Amino acid sequence: MSFRKRGEIVGGARGPAPQRGPIPSIAGRQSSVPGRSQPNVSPTSSISSFKKATNKQESPREIDISSLIMQNPGIRPSLITSQPTASTGSSDLDKILLHQGLPLGCSLLIEESGTTDFSSVLLRAFASQGIIQNRLENNVYNSHIIVLGMSPHWSNDLPGLYKGSSKDQKKAKIAENESKVSVSNIANSSSDGGRDSKMKIAWRYGLNKKDEDKNEINNGNNYENYNHQFDLTQKLQPGPNPNDISYVPLTNTPQSIISQINKIIQDQLRSNPLKIIRLIIPGFLNPSIYHPLFTQSTFVFPLVHSFRSLLRQYNNNLVLISSISLDLYPNTSNLISIFQNLFDSIIHLQPFNQEMSQLIEKAYKNEPSKIQQGLINIIKIPVLSEKGLMMIHNGEYAFKNGKKKFEIEEWGIPVEDDSNDKNNNTPEGGKTTKDIEF
Repeated sequence: MSFRKRGEIVGGARGPAPQRGPIPSIAGRQSSVPGRSQPNVSPTSSISSFKKATNKQESPREIDISSLIMQNPGIRPSLITSQPTASTGSSDLDKILLHQGLPLGCSLLIEESGTTDFSSVLLRAFASQGIIQNRLENNVYNSHIIVLGMSPHWSNDLPGLYKGSSKDQKKAKIAENESKVSVSNIANSSSDGGRDSKMKIAWRYGLNKKDEDKNEINNGNNYENYNHQFDLTQKLQPGPNPNDISYVPLTNTPQSIISQINKIIQDQLRSNPLKIIRLIIPGFLNPSIYHPLFTQSTFVFPLVHSFRSLLRQYNNNLVLISSISLDLYPNTSNLISIFQNLFDSIIHLQPFNQEMSQLIEKAYKNEPSKIQQGLINIIKIPVLSEKGLMMIHNGEYAFKNGKKKFEIEEWGIPVEDDSNDKNNNTPEGGKTTKDIEF
């Protein structure tokens, strides 16, 4: 029995062992030398590397924007697919889309029946959401809005932030005044000897437990700037500037429209590759906005296909929301059927007819805040519908456009209470007799 000596090559002559050189470092892996680690990549360095790549005319795909886009305060992961998701400006709409928003690279079509214009409320909230996220930090623009076919006056009606009810605003002013250092506040605090006892009583009976729970929720929420509540009775102050919003006019060819939008997107991403672009198309194909030549199939279909290609090209930065009237283009038309295939998500706003509206107003005559304006039907959900899941929900949700916000809730047929009418028809004694058989 023979043994091979160490360093001897099998089937060959004996020779010295080969020398080993240093192991080349591989990008993306940490160093194996103890005490040394690869430095973390900061957002500023990623942006600078993106600029170098664009200056050298390299492909932007070489830079992984998808892993850095989560640093944008207007982005959070989807609850279902973990994709980067942007808020629509309505928390209720975010919930029924199941992703807690609209995933990047996806589109939403809002269909509306009747002569109402509830869809414009959602479009303006979508725009205001992006503008508010630009004001979180000084000179840092996290998003940009592009509006197609509208004049700059469209942004005059953007809703402002909801500051709470009148009582909450008064309490906030009182608390702010009490927090200021003044002679009167110091004198009141020193003379108020019963404040400690009140705090002890509140702690004993758990009166401030709700406030503590709210603070814990806010502290544990890493996406506090993701979604904001807007007040429809207030206007956004100050208004948007050219760094917040751009307007693209309608031209004779779809190629010229797409080239204008593409140029704006490239200019915005060149300054900040982590910026979210919100493309808004109000009243798509509405005759009051679009010339009859723009509603022909030779113009519409290439335009919608180009929108879809833009979303796929900038799938880490671009989202699209559009609205269309079903009274002008019914569901039975070929145009809407093609749109349902090209758009990633579709909802239908169906206002109540006159009889149902009268019934709801009569049922909630003592509670006008509960009056609903119509049903919201879910036709298509982003990502999930394309995977073959049946996500159609008709008649399950209702919407109401209140004084302060646009709300979506589960729909239930209201029950009319005739007890008050019967009591009013009773005799003067106020008592009625009725035979009851057991």
